Amino acid sequence: MKFGKKVIVPKTSAIKREPNRVTGPTWSVERVDGKVFYEYMSGELAGGIKRYEIAEEDFAAVYAGEMTDYDLLLKYNLS
Repeated sequence: MKFGKKVIVPKTSAIKREPNRVTGPTWSVERVDGKVFYEYMSGELAGGIKRYEIAEEDFAAVYAGEMTDYDLLLKYNLS
């Protein structure tokens, strides 16, 4: 690599979509037995994974890219 030369890094999506699951780097939204769950890594001192049931329409919005994991945190007042 030469100094001063512009390096273009291709953008890759960290979000993966499967028929019943959407995953991000530290979270997932998944349909299980007719229910939808949002899981994310906790930022607490001891860490861990938190899991909450959410509405089907929120799964559809996340899947379509109309809602983010941050939007879910705000909507359901999660921390």
